[in-house]
Amino acid sequence: MQTISSLDIKIFKGFWWVIFLLSYEIATTQFGFLPPLIGIFFTYMILEYSRKQKQYDEFKLSWYFSLIFLVFAEQIHGFYLFSTIIAFLLFYNFVLDWLYTTMKWRNCLLVIFVASGYVLTFLVNNLFAYVLNEPNLTFSAEYLFFIALESVLAIVLFRDKVL
Repeated sequence: MQTISSLDIKIFKGFWWVIFLLSYEIATTQFGFLPPLIGIFFTYMILEYSRKQKQYDEFKLSWYFSLIFLVFAEQIHGFYLFSTIIAFLLFYNFVLDWLYTTMKWRNCLLVIFVASGYVLTFLVNNLFAYVLNEPNLTFSAEYLFFIALESVLAIVLFRDKVL
């Protein structure tokens, strides 16, 4: 009789987790009240990139999945290609170090990370629209609802990971 190793179970769980997240993201296009999780994955990428910088470690597979997920989410929700990645690079290079040194309440940092994920993606997307002479997006209450909901989720998920 063949036994199932823990690596096989980990791969199996990871596969179903990816299928669930992609299905959820597709469902967010049909149900407007579901947040697209852009802020959660933006926050996760910030925390993992900071961990990599401090520990001189390699990226995990989940960081690359987050990158792909953000690109998938922005495309499925009508943003310009790589606007979330550009927003992440701008935030990480220009804002993050200042926030780490000035903010002492770490749960507030998670809220700022989630809000920055949405606001910077929105601003980068509007910059692309301006350059291409297309209509800009409007910042609606829907974004504020997504930020609030994902901020609570980020505090629950990443409270122990904030350095």
